[in-house]
Amino acid sequence: MKLVFVNIMQELHRFDSTAYITQPPVPLAVLNGVTPKIIETDLLDEQTDQVRFNGDVFAFTLSTQYASKVYRHADALRAAGKKVILGGIHVTVCPEEAMLHADAIVTGEAEMLWPALCDDLLGGRLKERYDGSPTPPARMKPVDYRFFAGRSYLTPASLFASRGCNHRCSFCVSSRYMGPFRTKPLDVLEQEIDQLQDLYPATFLQFTDDNLLADRKYGTAMLDLLRRKKRRFVTMMTVDQFCDGALIEEMASAGCLGVAVGVESLDDDNCISMHKFQNVGRSFPEAVRWANAQGIQVCGLIMLGLPHDTPERLARTQRYLEAVPCTLYDLRILRLYPSTPLYAQTLAGGKVTKDWWLEEQSGAANHLVPGCLSMHFQHDHFSPMQLQHWALKLTSELGRMKSGVVANVLRVGRRGRGLKFAATLLSARHKGAKQARMLLNRVEQAMAANGEKALV
Repeated sequence: MKLVFVNIMQELHRFDSTAYITQPPVPLAVLNGVTPKIIETDLLDEQTDQVRFNGDVFAFTLSTQYASKVYRHADALRAAGKKVILGGIHVTVCPEEAMLHADAIVTGEAEMLWPALCDDLLGGRLKERYDGSPTPPARMKPVDYRFFAGRSYLTPASLFASRGCNHRCSFCVSSRYMGPFRTKPLDVLEQEIDQLQDLYPATFLQFTDDNLLADRKYGTAMLDLLRRKKRRFVTMMTVDQFCDGALIEEMASAGCLGVAVGVESLDDDNCISMHKFQNVGRSFPEAVRWANAQGIQVCGLIMLGLPHDTPERLARTQRYLEAVPCTLYDLRILRLYPSTPLYAQTLAGGKVTKDWWLEEQSGAANHLVPGCLSMHFQHDHFSPMQLQHWALKLTSELGRMKSGVVANVLRVGRRGRGLKFAATLLSARHKGAKQARMLLNRVEQAMAANGEKALV
């Protein structure tokens, strides 16, 4: 029996943004590590491989934005007599829907039940549904990164030191359905770091945790480990953590090259409406300058289409952010995920397309823009194309390669001994802004054909 783990993506490289950095699907390697040796395993990752299905059983990890695409593959495989297992966060929140396209589904974290599922598979008694539970730290084992051998990822040394999140933002699925915040034992993390050092000695570590530094005591011990291992790294941070000057110093001394910060909105009422209370009352510009002084590059994550956004506010946001020395800005439009309080609230008001993830490029300009800028809901102050126009406009304007910006990024790179990393980010900034300008023209043409005006 050959079991193939499958990672299906979408619209790869349509937009140069941190949202589209290719990286190994580490959770699939976790499951591979607990699969009985009697089963032959393989990986099919659309980021690096041509999609050719060669095997007996196919286990897909499923995110909401790729659901329709995965379901098509799953239906075709089952029609050809193959077995299909679906898991992942979308399956966890939409199990009945997923069961229509699978021989078995797995909800929640799968690694503790996976060996039993494999036994059922081998014995011909596969159940329709398996409900996983949060893996306790004592049961976490080192990931074997040899599972990804021979594949060219842009950020191959990807890992996570924690699971879950201690915040409950109203637009977020994982914090509610993927278990409480837990940390990986440091000896397990050290084994992974050592393995990644052997496999990718010249590459920085990329932590993909939802909230890596939520436990400050654990974070200090982890940073001590990174300092001792002399490994450079990047990670995501919440705004409140980012505004902790002592923590930023500690991260810089441990080898931090860059951080992506979940700013989302400059307006406190927007943050409060999203239950993102950790952002309220923080001074982001000063924190960026302090991080730059420590040699850390900053990517600001901005979300458009929040409840209180208006054209006037977005214009003010543009002027404000143009004065903040972020190396990159990653802008996306609010996405309403199933099972979140925000989705339920918007659906009750009749302002979101029900089951939008099953539709093909719904919306006037969704076929023109990357998925991170797709629209599936009605906003009180913008039409879908008007909001997409704003997102592209901000991406273009905030990504301009002004001489002062370039000089600052290179200064930060020299200060943090990361000039190569700085050059990579400048290239991403340039490509992102260039693509945004091209797409902006297309959206403006579509708006004109539709009789719409840009709100600027």
